[in-house]
Amino acid sequence: MNRRPERISFRFSARSRFAACLVTTSDGAPAPGWWDLDGTRPPYAGDTPRFREGAPTETTATQVLPTECGGLLRLRGAAGSGRHLLLLSHPASAGSVTAGTMTAGTPLAGPRGPSSAGTGPEDPAECLSVEARGLRLVPGGPRGTLALAVETAHDGRTRVWRVRSAPLRLSDPVTLPGRVAALLPLDGTGCRYATDLEGPEGLRPASLELRDGTWRALPSPPDGRIHRLLLSAPASGLLLTASDPGDGRLRIARATLGHRPRLHFPDRLNSLDGAVLPLAADPAGERVALRVSRGAQARLFLYDVAADRPRPAELPPGAFHPVAGWSEGGLRVVYATPDRPADLVTVPDTAAYGAPATPSGAASSALDDSATPHAPTEWFATPSGRFEAVRLGDWRTAPTVVVALHGGPEDHWTLGHDPVLARLSETGAAVVAPNQRGSTGYGRAHAEAIHGAWGVPDLADIRALVRTLTEQRPPDAEPPVLLGTSYGGFLALLAVCADPYAWARCAVIAPFLSARGLRERSSPAVRALIDRHGLGEPPDDDLGPRDVERLAHRIRVPLLALHGCDDPVVPVDETRRLRRALTRADGPEHVPHDCLDIAGAGHHPLQERGGAELTDRLVGFLTAGFPDRRRSPAPPGLTVADAAVRHRPSSAVFGHITHDERTPS
Repeated sequence: MNRRPERISFRFSARSRFAACLVTTSDGAPAPGWWDLDGTRPPYAGDTPRFREGAPTETTATQVLPTECGGLLRLRGAAGSGRHLLLLSHPASAGSVTAGTMTAGTPLAGPRGPSSAGTGPEDPAECLSVEARGLRLVPGGPRGTLALAVETAHDGRTRVWRVRSAPLRLSDPVTLPGRVAALLPLDGTGCRYATDLEGPEGLRPASLELRDGTWRALPSPPDGRIHRLLLSAPASGLLLTASDPGDGRLRIARATLGHRPRLHFPDRLNSLDGAVLPLAADPAGERVALRVSRGAQARLFLYDVAADRPRPAELPPGAFHPVAGWSEGGLRVVYATPDRPADLVTVPDTAAYGAPATPSGAASSALDDSATPHAPTEWFATPSGRFEAVRLGDWRTAPTVVVALHGGPEDHWTLGHDPVLARLSETGAAVVAPNQRGSTGYGRAHAEAIHGAWGVPDLADIRALVRTLTEQRPPDAEPPVLLGTSYGGFLALLAVCADPYAWARCAVIAPFLSARGLRERSSPAVRALIDRHGLGEPPDDDLGPRDVERLAHRIRVPLLALHGCDDPVVPVDETRRLRRALTRADGPEHVPHDCLDIAGAGHHPLQERGGAELTDRLVGFLTAGFPDRRRSPAPPGLTVADAAVRHRPSSAVFGHITHDERTPS
């Protein structure tokens, strides 16, 4: 199958004239991709934006960052090793780039044929080995600096380095006494930055001066409290923050710093319906791009700062990644829909005055509401409320229905593009991707419902969902199949343990078996997440403690598990324990299970080298059909545990065995 390229890890240069990302290749291995957006570098000057793609030598953990001089930085790191390799590729020659036609509302992608693949930053001119516990690249820095590198030391302190070239090196570190979040420029020199500095009382705003290597805490305004810095625009002095005026309710505020700090809370900006995230400011600092999210859906708004006036941009609802760039050539956002992979898109009417205008009607029909069949969302009722799900295809009539469970658990499905779900849809399967309790994006109560209760309220929602799907499909239809990744894999395994005859098949990627077991065997970051949520007491119900290793004897559906041997988030031993538990539980009613350790792969094996073959195997497994059902009743010990999930008398789907793949995420 000729797969569309998947792009991840988008970054912009300091002034948004260049962009970069990682691009999946035919075998799943990522390659660096790079754009000159405004045609500012020879041989691009005065021409359309150029895109080039490097060799597939990266992993999903590689950081890419374009520089304002036209180069590309890549930072490779081995998980947990403290060793990094920093590489600098210089601008390509005229023969090694391809042109991509850019019009407002169309993706900035060059062709991916033989002329463009493998031409780019595969042969770095400079490289540097770095020993650091945690290291991330940040655009910016004074003249003569390629970028900034932020290092988090073992003792919790932060060092901010300048990345210089000729030779490639890190220099002039500035040390801060805690972890920091984003670095927001406060002037046009690249020397002064604002950041959120972690201290004993939480985050507090601080300023950083690279000229003399000093920092200072910013004074608190008398009319409220700044909780987090969001976006800055040095040209106008704009600084947007998440603040409260003293009542504890977070709003977006314009902050004025200095000796007499103050906050201003714009009325219209704070009246937008949804969660608002500032993405980028125009070069003059007069307009701001806003992502406004409600549940699974998001819209893009353009906000006039002086007039306090937001207006929707000319893009349909979809998924907008939390990075964007706004240069003289216009606003570029990373936009995706369920049937459209993430790509850079230029927003109409955002170029600076005097910039070349885009001809009227040049917007691609691919972004037209009437032309793009956006997958709708659907709300499902449960005994305790309701939840939203992203839907691809018609689950009432499709031959196969896949219930896809997201990871996290602090995450949620959006109207973005997931390559596996898109592949399933292309085969004719329908997909239901629920945002059950525990998902973010629906308020604090919805997200915190699973604190101290992993696999309890969210499992109840999934069990109610399978009842609804089954009751509203034809009597002879195949039961739904399950797909889950990481926390979603844990939840999927619990679902087939709880209702062994409600499902046809189950595939999990990087699953774990219990919260307690994961806490004992995982990294400090994962343990911190579990501690923040709390382990809670074992539930007093028919299923008991949520431990798949203890419940594996209940699994009566074909199972495929994929797990990278080098997974730094969920240890591969979790899947090996699952294999052993299934082998011990194997009885006269043998059900096939295949638990695969993927050598060299991490937490996302489908996005790494060899991922294309794994995706084929996964999709083939999930859409394999429903062979002969046994018509014998379910053993008494393996009946549906939740009385809210009823047997359907016409088909006995729940009562018969089938015989047939920047925290957990």
